[in-house]
Amino acid sequence: MPDGAALAGRYGDTAKRRTTTRWLLIGLGVFIAVVMIAWAIWGSGLGGASSTLQYTATASEAVDGSHMKVSFAVDAPANTAVSCAVEAQNVGFTVVGYDVVHLKPTPKTHQVVTKSLITYEPAVSGSLDKCWLS
Repeated sequence: MPDGAALAGRYGDTAKRRTTTRWLLIGLGVFIAVVMIAWAIWGSGLGGASSTLQYTATASEAVDGSHMKVSFAVDAPANTAVSCAVEAQNVGFTVVGYDVVHLKPTPKTHQVVTKSLITYEPAVSGSLDKCWLS
């Protein structure tokens, strides 16, 4: 009857192969960890200009059956162009009006904007979808 070492050599389960497999798995684990950490840092906006961009909707008012006013505040770095998506919604939360507002670069870091949206059916609420540096 063959011993364990002879069977291992015949079928490929050698100490060298186990060591190689172990190092490949360790390398793969380190690679996945580095990618996840980089993704978390990039996703949080650390170190980028977008981490200083803050925005919030302040008010909305239905003017009539086809117009909605949405007011919002934007805090962005000075002399930086910003774009914001504004939307109006009906009773069923369907978007019935949408527009992108482009704010020109200004030395001010805080801006308050009111945008009048045209809607294709009566809207009951208006909101700020998102803002980004442009």
